[in-house]
Amino acid sequence: MQDILNNVTVVLCNTSHTGNIGSVARAMKTMGLYKLILVEPKVLPDDHSIALASNAAEVVANATIVDNLFEAIKNTTVAVALTARRREFNTNLQTPRQIMPEILSIINKQQQVALVFGAEKTGLTISQLEQCNRLVTIPGNPEYSSLNLAQAVQIICYELYSSYNSNLDHLKDNHNLASIADNQGILTHLHQILHQIDYKYKNETVTKRNLQKIIYKANLERPEVDLIRGILGKIANKIA
Repeated sequence: MQDILNNVTVVLCNTSHTGNIGSVARAMKTMGLYKLILVEPKVLPDDHSIALASNAAEVVANATIVDNLFEAIKNTTVAVALTARRREFNTNLQTPRQIMPEILSIINKQQQVALVFGAEKTGLTISQLEQCNRLVTIPGNPEYSSLNLAQAVQIICYELYSSYNSNLDHLKDNHNLASIADNQGILTHLHQILHQIDYKYKNETVTKRNLQKIIYKANLERPEVDLIRGILGKIANKIA
């Protein structure tokens, strides 16, 4: 099945800094987005764009350039305008998180969504905002809520990707968890050392039970068991 994120396009209007094109591409790729459209850019992608894109150079290289916003969004079902104009356009204004359920519903139907961003210094013009059918603003410190272009793109792309896929299994180690026997081996080894040093129990049964709780609570993996047993072995040798 086609990745539904392929139904999302990032649209940059009137971009004036080549480096921002590359930084946006990097922000996109880290969140699984690859389709970029440049609307009437004041500068074209160059080596600086590629450098700041890092390993997302293909997003820059495959970017489409069009003459006006309508050409970029005419085939989309939802065009989401990112704006800081909260006074002029405060009706139906949403945050990135609030709009994500609708975006996911749209792209799951294999329909197209555009995330539309304006020029670095001025943002989207009123005319450009009026061409979009959804308005989103990124909430921030009312005293200083300024974000650069790539930061704004990263935030909304993150909200999209985390709503689409929050699975972190690929970041986890693939080690097997310790068995009951592994954990009991640690406890037996530890009790032997306590006896070697003539540890004075207040209540040996309770102490052993509490140590077992600690070991089980740790949810140890096999390499961790090996590490602990190795340390206990060195201690035992030293006090023998």
